[in-house]
Amino acid sequence: MNCPLCERSKNTAEGKYPFLIHEFKNSYLYLGEHQYYQGYCVLVTKDHYREMTDVPSPKREELFQEMMRAHEVIQKVFQPKKMNMCSLGNVVDHVHWHFFPRYESDPNFKNPPWLQMQHFDSAKVSPEKRDELIEILKNAFSSK
Repeated sequence: MNCPLCERSKNTAEGKYPFLIHEFKNSYLYLGEHQYYQGYCVLVTKDHYREMTDVPSPKREELFQEMMRAHEVIQKVFQPKKMNMCSLGNVVDHVHWHFFPRYESDPNFKNPPWLQMQHFDSAKVSPEKRDELIEILKNAFSSK
């Protein structure tokens, strides 16, 4: 199997992926490599599952709690008007969720964030900004 998210999880476990915000029991929360939507993050399951229905219970319920905790922290830090959460798997069939904080000032605020994906590469986050945002989010996890 050649799964980029399994590879990312492996690199994270070895301390080789610098976008890690928080390690949960069943998943990793990463800062998105682009910040077209400030606060964009991705929650990735540690184990490879194609569908949520493939995740055994009670791990599925634990993952839901991890997803909600990630949502709360991102919401608290960035205070967006709305949070768009997406789990598609059409491109990478490893269960994961995209968290897109949405602001009224966003281009096409009422449309899905994917309609702006042609701009994502232009918003790649610098190492300095990445570290700053990760530190803010890590601190928010510690201050429950």
